[in-house]
Amino acid sequence: MSTWTSDILAALALVLLAGCLAPVEEGPRPAIRQVAFDDGAVILSAPRGYCVDADSMRRSSGRVALLAPCERLTGQPGIAVAPAVMTVSIMPQGDAPAPSPEGLARAVAPARTGAGGTQAGLAYVQVMDGGETVLPGGDPRHWRGARTVAGHLVGLAVYAPEGSPLAGPEGRGLLHDLAEGLRAGAQTPATRARTSPAGLFPVSN
Repeated sequence: MSTWTSDILAALALVLLAGCLAPVEEGPRPAIRQVAFDDGAVILSAPRGYCVDADSMRRSSGRVALLAPCERLTGQPGIAVAPAVMTVSIMPQGDAPAPSPEGLARAVAPARTGAGGTQAGLAYVQVMDGGETVLPGGDPRHWRGARTVAGHLVGLAVYAPEGSPLAGPEGRGLLHDLAEGLRAGAQTPATRARTSPAGLFPVSN
């Protein structure tokens, strides 16, 4: 899991430098609420009110998607949601074992972990340290998760501003919503034809 963890951090560093949680100052951008990984093998639909940052997909060659409130990413009014940055990272699973809370805890060591478990195929843990080093002004507490989809290992993370309820128990709900938006894709020529090279689906919010 260390590979997708490093990919997530790299994508965060690149995109957060551009002010992912700050209002967009240039013209409106399209709301991208769905992306395809690996030529359509895995499809991600963003939780309600959140959109995908297109630059994160392009900069990671389609391996990592970063999500934030649509209003912040597009510069257009929309559904009001709590500020948060989420990441989704994908890699072929091969013969790797199914993800587990214990495996996630080992992957983030020596950071401390709190609540953890498995729900509907999603293994998750609350990480008690380090969120502020990834998200400027962020809470040290954040959530990590992993699940398998269509022969791929998918890593998930939720970061929130300091003191946000999403750094606490509410963050587990958002992580679960993020995981629920993952599904196996058709991976057909038609699917590939209607996606951009970065696997982006512009969808109205």
